[in-house]
Amino acid sequence: MSGTTGKAKQDMKTFSSNAEDDSGHEIGIGDVQAVGLDKPFNIWSALGISFSVTSVPLAIGTYLSVSVGVGGSPVYFFGYIVSVVFNLCICASLGELAAVFPHSSGQVYWTSQLAPQRYARGLSYLVGWLVAAGYFFWTAATFLITSELIFALVQICHSQFTPLSWHYYLAYFAIGLWALLPNTVFFKWYPLFLQGLVVYINLGGLFILIVLLVRSSPKQTSEYVFKDFVNQTGWSSNAVVFFIGLLPGLTAINGFDSAAHMAEEMSEPSRQVPQVMFISAIASAVSGLPMILVYMFCITNPENLLDPVGGQPIIQLMVDSLRSLPLSIIGTLIFVICFACASVTLLTTFTRVWWSLAREGGVPCSKFMARISDPSQLPINSIIFSVVACSLIGLLELGSATALNAILGSAVLCIFSSANQQLSMANQPLFIANQPPTQTQQLRRTWEDILKKTVTNQAAKLPKPTEFSLWKWETRLTNTTDFEA
Repeated sequence: MSGTTGKAKQDMKTFSSNAEDDSGHEIGIGDVQAVGLDKPFNIWSALGISFSVTSVPLAIGTYLSVSVGVGGSPVYFFGYIVSVVFNLCICASLGELAAVFPHSSGQVYWTSQLAPQRYARGLSYLVGWLVAAGYFFWTAATFLITSELIFALVQICHSQFTPLSWHYYLAYFAIGLWALLPNTVFFKWYPLFLQGLVVYINLGGLFILIVLLVRSSPKQTSEYVFKDFVNQTGWSSNAVVFFIGLLPGLTAINGFDSAAHMAEEMSEPSRQVPQVMFISAIASAVSGLPMILVYMFCITNPENLLDPVGGQPIIQLMVDSLRSLPLSIIGTLIFVICFACASVTLLTTFTRVWWSLAREGGVPCSKFMARISDPSQLPINSIIFSVVACSLIGLLELGSATALNAILGSAVLCIFSSANQQLSMANQPLFIANQPPTQTQQLRRTWEDILKKTVTNQAAKLPKPTEFSLWKWETRLTNTTDFEA
């Protein structure tokens, strides 16, 4: 929407702190044009953020550690397909909300518009903290995986070296500092970096795919890949094991809302954000499937995956299958660089979530966190806080790696829980009974009424909600007042 209606602004104020920036400009009212930020992101650079957050062509291999003994290859493959189908449905629904309500706080603002007024404030705070926690844990997890990949590379070159906990933490902290640079000092070149990142991820995945197919021998049989069910979890029910094994697919096709949090830094968010969300999800889903098949067919020594080099089964797979030190080093470097870049984009998303929540008075020291730096037009305070917070939780690595992994595993739970709030409210009359119908709901009702009255060509002339929600209709319809109550 090029401008939020006065009614929407008034609704947003029910839970907004209406903080002011240094120039006295009122913020937090739900208008994507309210904050005078630069517009550095276009559809391709935003796609770079969304696609690299998951980095599916490469990152799907790191989830081998989850599938080993948890159903094995069949669950890894078929569970991925099941997860993708349902995740794309969620993405389409969230894309519709992003088209109607473009706002950097994403789910927080959507909740405020869909919930009845007396519940809007509480539910918005709850959703905001779920989103912030989800991306906080996800960012920290990426820092951790990158540090593990770095020392897996070291162990490939020096097999006698045994890294200690403080080694991992130093690498973890260094990744946090690295992620800080493109988000602050080098932000001028950040959009260009993001566009190149999409190319790198796909070329890197293509390289891994080709060298594994060429070098691995002997390859696994189709029975191993599609039939041999492995249950080493302790659960007697294979159905339970199958649902546990859905985690790789759920994690890989995720983070749909990352583009939504860039809304105030894009020129046409009501059109661009839904497009980025769905294009990224489709591209991730399609690119992940062949990579899973290649990884599974190219496992030459399944037993070694139970005790992999550096704790990363995908690195052990390359060492066993490539049978070449130079190729193993190059393959591992591709993964290290990919996850180091994903750390940058995840930090970007987390900082925008935290900043937008601070604008609404939803975090401690909100005015300080919401402040925009004049020279850079960036939320520097929120960015620095995000790096410090991730660095502090990483200290758990010095104590219990199990405790840290358990905390980081909650990222997916938090993000899906936040998405569930809006989807539930958008589809349950209880939550929207006290609200005027949104443009999307009114459009859907109009469409259904026409179909009930007559089956003529007139019905075909009215755009369906699916066309409105993702592609060419949203700019024309979200700027009209024809459907306002």
